[in-house]
Amino acid sequence: MDFKFKHEKTGEIKTLTLTEKKMAELIESDVIFDEFCAQECKCSPVGETNVVECGCETYLDHFELQD
Repeated sequence: MDFKFKHEKTGEIKTLTLTEKKMAELIESDVIFDEFCAQECKCSPVGETNVVECGCETYLDHFELQD
């Protein structure tokens, strides 16, 4: 099943595709948006540090689930 998210300012649309089993798990725990962020935000540490600060989640906060 596909879930579409649209950025409120840019109009960019991203799609999260979930299996029926995964969707049932996420709906039960009410974390579909968290799964969207996890799949879209692929930040990695810079250099030899373990610090990850790419600002991806802040950007994704502006996406809203579409009907």
